[in-house]
Amino acid sequence: TMQITVFYSPDPDKCIDLQVEATDTVKSVKQKIIAVYSPPDWANTALLAARGSTEYLENKKRLAQCRVQPGSVFKFSYARNLTTEEKLEMNTQGIQTEEFPVPPQMSISTLPPRPLPF
Repeated sequence: TMQITVFYSPDPDKCIDLQVEATDTVKSVKQKIIAVYSPPDWANTALLAARGSTEYLENKKRLAQCRVQPGSVFKFSYARNLTTEEKLEMNTQGIQTEEFPVPPQMSISTLPPRPLPF
């Protein structure tokens, strides 16, 4: 058993000390934090990285595979994976997202919406 510290809030002072095993998965650590710090409505994923890093740990990896040591410090955050439609909408509003392919079957109509026939 080892203790790790996870900062889990926009408030830089909020953290939790967790007792974990080297054989625990990253996902199980995230689940312990989610039990304490409920996700906001907009979130559809959670990220865990060494504090100060943007190298996010993969859910299926065990802590030993991620070279987690006793006393390691992490940053947990909620995030949202955007759909292609959401990325298109953001781009049309002038908000930059990463490059993404637009599926060929997707078309964007600039016509006003038509009322439904019923």
